[in-house]
Amino acid sequence: MADYLNLPSGEGQKIQNTLLASIASSLAEDKGIKIESWKDLQTITRMGLHKTMFKVGDVLRTTYDDKEQLLDIIGIDHDAPNSMTIQFRDCLDDVQFSAPQALYYCEEPLLPGIHVFTLNNVQYQFTTTETVPEGGQVYVSNWESDEYVPTRIVTYGADRTTIIESDLVVSGGSGSDTLTPVNHHQRCRYGSNNYVESAIRQWLNSDEENFEWEPQTDYDRPSITTVYNKGFLARIDPKLKDVIGKVEKQVARNTVTDEGGQDIFEDKAFLLSRVEVGGGSEGTTTGEKVYPFYDEINDAGRIKLLNNAPRYWWLRSPTPGLAISVRYVSTSGAVNYSYVNSAIGFSPACVII
Repeated sequence: MADYLNLPSGEGQKIQNTLLASIASSLAEDKGIKIESWKDLQTITRMGLHKTMFKVGDVLRTTYDDKEQLLDIIGIDHDAPNSMTIQFRDCLDDVQFSAPQALYYCEEPLLPGIHVFTLNNVQYQFTTTETVPEGGQVYVSNWESDEYVPTRIVTYGADRTTIIESDLVVSGGSGSDTLTPVNHHQRCRYGSNNYVESAIRQWLNSDEENFEWEPQTDYDRPSITTVYNKGFLARIDPKLKDVIGKVEKQVARNTVTDEGGQDIFEDKAFLLSRVEVGGGSEGTTTGEKVYPFYDEINDAGRIKLLNNAPRYWWLRSPTPGLAISVRYVSTSGAVNYSYVNSAIGFSPACVII
C-alpha cells in the first residue's frame, strides 16, 4: 500500500511558510514576523498571532480619498474567530442616512386630474395637468411649519429624478381617496430609519467608481449627499479593501412601520450600533455586544472629530418608537438621536478576516 503525506495546500501552505520565515528571521538581527502590508496583517490574523501581537486600542494607518486616516482596533475576535475589527478614529465626512421618501408610487400611469389622499388621518387633494408614468412618484416638497401638513407637491418620472410638475398646491380634500396606498407621514417628511434599506448602508458597501444608488422600496428617493458619487470601498486603500470580509451583524427595527424585531445582515463596512459603543440598549438587540474598545468608558471616550472639531456621528440603531430617527453620538460623546435626512459625520468599521 502506498504511503500518503498530509501536505498543506493553499492558505495552509502560506501560513506554514510564514512560520518558517519567522523562525529563520529569529536567527537574524531583525527578529520576528515583519508586517509590511495589509496582506501580512491578514495572514497573522488568520494564524491567530494577532492576539499576542496587537491589543484593543492599538492604532493603524490607512487612507481615505488618498488622505491619511487613523484606525482604532476596537475588537479582537469579536465578530468572528481570528478577526480584527477596526474603526476610523474620526469622522470622514458628513453624510445623509436616507432621504425623505415619496408620498405615493405609481403602479400604473397617474392621469391628469384631482387626486385625493389621506395622510396622518387628514384628507388632502391636489391637481395635476400632466400624466405621471408608471413607476413615477408623488412627493411632498413642502410642509407647514413643524407639522405633518403637506402644502406643495412635485411629481417625478420613473427615474425618480425627472420632474413632471412642481409646486402643485395641496388643499383640503373630500370624497373617496384616489391615491392609495400612501406612505407613512413620518417617512414622507424625513425618510426611513430602516438601516438594511438605507442609502448609507448601500454606499458603504459599494466599490463602484461611479456609485449608482438603487431604490430598495417603492417610496425611496435619492440622497443629496455629494460623496455618494463614489462608493466608500472605492475611496479606501484598495489593499485594505482586499483583506476585509463580510461579517454578520444585527439591527433593531422600529415598531411604527417595520413591526419591531430585528434584521440580520452581512456587510464588509458598517456603522456601529448603540449597544456596540456602550450607549445602552433599546428595541430588539439580540446578539449585539459592546466592543471592548468602548467597554466601561465615559462619554468622552466616544468623541470623534471632523476638521479638528468634535462632530456628531451616525450609529445604525433606530429609535424604535419612531420611523424616522436614528441614534448618533453627540459632540459630548453622549448618545442622542437625529432625523435620517440630517447630514452628520460617519465613522464606519470593518473586519480583517
